[in-house]
Amino acid sequence: MKVGLVLEGGSRQTIFSAGILDAMLDENIVYPYICGVSAGGHAAMNYVTRQKGRLRHIIMPTKLQRGKKHANRILDGIQKESHALHYLAAYGAMPFDFQTFFNSPVECEFTLTTCETGRPAYLSEKNDEKNLLDIINASSSVPMLFPVAQIGIWHYVDGTVSDPIPFHRAFEKGCDKVVVISTHFPGESVTDFRKYSPILNPMFKRKYPNLFRVMMVRFRRYTRMFEELKQLEKAGKVFLMRPESDLCDLFETDLDRLNASYAMGQNYATRRMAELKEFLK
Repeated sequence: MKVGLVLEGGSRQTIFSAGILDAMLDENIVYPYICGVSAGGHAAMNYVTRQKGRLRHIIMPTKLQRGKKHANRILDGIQKESHALHYLAAYGAMPFDFQTFFNSPVECEFTLTTCETGRPAYLSEKNDEKNLLDIINASSSVPMLFPVAQIGIWHYVDGTVSDPIPFHRAFEKGCDKVVVISTHFPGESVTDFRKYSPILNPMFKRKYPNLFRVMMVRFRRYTRMFEELKQLEKAGKVFLMRPESDLCDLFETDLDRLNASYAMGQNYATRRMAELKEFLK
């Protein structure tokens, strides 16, 4: 029985996932296949290396990592914080264990959206540190907020644009069952790029028409995706873990709210651990 793990992004809301994953690490749960998208890519990396507490640490604003209780998203700069997360943190106070990651038998993929085609790309890297970090950065390059990322001849934006929760990919890779960790609670609205079409149109429509079309239908794709997850959950093919109430903000800067979302994840995982272990059999 091959069980995969799929990790949705959500910027700093991914601290909820950190709480769940740390609880899983305490139970020595191992998955042979893991796929992360956007900030979920960091969750995937750290689960492969089994570095408990690291995701919780690096997802915090850098000021909070240094002992402050508050940060400022405007003064600190979203792009500066993004660079710190995707590149600097790998060599920071809690460095990423590249050697363990590269030597691990776990297959780990990251979901990106290819600008030229509008389709998802599932990339992996088990040799080159810089390329791994470039993939993580590209997977989190949210349109309008961050520049398009180039890897080789292709250009990429955030993987959630084309495949927000890549559970289909896990089944394609031979998984019989899939554990899915989402950062969206039931009924929560998701980003509707149609609202920003006056901005996105001049940025993408002419240069990347396929990407633009995908962004305009993303909202409907999310709705259908959760409907399908519910059906797969009923069929015993998916174990869906998601918050039961609102989490901290996507770009949260308050330490107490971030810690509360982490604790929410840990408590949720503890309550459902027996159920999860039964699913994994």
